[in-house]
Amino acid sequence: MMKSLILIGCLVVTGIAASFVGPTISLASLAYTRVSVEAVDMALPSLTFRTTEGQVWTLPAASADLLKGLQKGDTCSVEIDLENRVTKIVKVDSTSP
Repeated sequence: MMKSLILIGCLVVTGIAASFVGPTISLASLAYTRVSVEAVDMALPSLTFRTTEGQVWTLPAASADLLKGLQKGDTCSVEIDLENRVTKIVKVDSTSP
């Protein structure tokens, strides 16, 4: 009986500890597809883009490397993290429909 209680106690404690040490939760992000680049500022670094709904956003980029090769008029998709930083940019081929 005592061994069963100890075993149950160990399982409960292990279960509680596992809930605290569980996998890390990734931050959700917002994605915009087919935005038009309005401006690129490598010094800050930041990206200004226009959505298909006509909204214009200027947001900091997580890294200046994300902005390399972008210029005004490019069409791309962007991902934004919960801190309103651009974390991913994928250039869209302008010849595709």
